This record gives sequence, C-alpha cells and structure tokens, in this order.
Amino acid sequence: MDLIIRRARSEDYEAVNAIIRFGQEEHAAALPERFARLDRVVAMGWYRSFSDQQNKVILVAEKGGQVVGVAMLELKKSPAYEALIPRIYAYLNELAVSPDAQRQGIGRALYMASVDWARQRSAASLELNVWEFNERAIAFYQSLGMTTLNRTMTNDLTY
Repeated sequence: MDLIIRRARSEDYEAVNAIIRFGQEEHAAALPERFARLDRVVAMGWYRSFSDQQNKVILVAEKGGQVVGVAMLELKKSPAYEALIPRIYAYLNELAVSPDAQRQGIGRALYMASVDWARQRSAASLELNVWEFNERAIAFYQSLGMTTLNRTMTNDLTY
C-alpha cells in the first residue's frame, strides 16, 4: 500500500485526535503532574484554526484509506528582542504516528513533508519541543539531523 501525505480535512478530526491521544497518554503516564489524560487532545477550534491558512497546516499520512499519522505545523516569528536576530521559523506542534503503524517510515515521511512545507514558506528552521523522558522521540529527531538548541530546567517546589 502506498503512503499518501496530504492536508487534513474536517472529516479527519476524529482520526487525528485518536493518534495524538496515544502520545498524550504516554506523556500523562510519564509526567502525571504535567499532562492530563484527555479523550479529546485537540480542541475543535484549534483544529479548525489550521485549515485553509498559509501559516498553519495539519498534514496527515494516509495508508490504505486510513489516517495513520499527523503533523501540525505553524510559522512563527522570533520574539522582538534587540538581542535576537529577527527570523521566521516553522514550529512542529505535533508529530504522531498510530502505534500499529510505527517503524514503517511514516514519521520520517511526515517530518520530510514538514520540512518541505517550511522551506516553501522560507522558514529559517524547523523547531519543536520534546520532553526529556521521551528517549525514542529524541533518538528519532536526532536521526533526522535535529540538534538540541536549548533546555528548559525545573525545580519541583511542591514537597
């Protein structure tokens, strides 16, 4: 079966939510003090905000007529601080593949389609956040040539 990468449609909403929910569950298990367990991870209003816009897109991977992966991207501008060089970059909000479709090149195909989308809009870079516990995701992104740019650190003060 051929893999198709295309823009998401309104009828893909449930499938997109189901795929992203797997990742949400993984995050909630690893960091229950940070991530909630939700039936709907992607609010309909946020999903709709990505449709028909030049600066936002939801890409889906379809295999055998089934949505098996999703990437949600948007263009952003660097903060307006004198110490920072003004630039536009693409931010990858989500990249997720259905568990039964992983390790088949679908994530890589979605990532490459994301890079293409960003380049078509003259983005200076493609950026994302990944949580430290998620070693598989870190290894995946590193295999695609991504490097760590900065690190958010914390000190739990609740106990």
